[in-house]
Amino acid sequence: MTSKSFHMQNDLGDVDRMVVSLKTAVEGVLDDATMFKFEICASEALSNIVKHAASADKSDPILVQLSETKSSLNIAIFDPAGATPFDLRDHARDLDTVDPLAESGRGMGLIMQCADAVTYGSQDGRIGLILTFTKSGDF
Repeated sequence: MTSKSFHMQNDLGDVDRMVVSLKTAVEGVLDDATMFKFEICASEALSNIVKHAASADKSDPILVQLSETKSSLNIAIFDPAGATPFDLRDHARDLDTVDPLAESGRGMGLIMQCADAVTYGSQDGRIGLILTFTKSGDF
């Protein structure tokens, strides 16, 4: 796999289907521990984009792109067209500060802790979050 593109409905009900599709696409690229981190990050990032990237047109899909280099796997998740920018790095909480009994509030912190690199910005006219996972080579 060099690169692949996917479209997800801007709906929380489509997150699980997309995560399964992404996991299938990257099978054999990441070791088990990194695959677990990838799955957590993909699920949290996709859920957060649906919840927080305010878009006037909920029918506009969320674009997800996977790209592989010799040493890493990148997942780019682009906001729906016209969405208000939401840089999760500005909202991520240190996991040590989240109440252990809280039902939410960990997702963005988990992404920051699990991904090897997190970037956010404009690319090809769309705003997106790029998560990088380093390959270990231990297969």
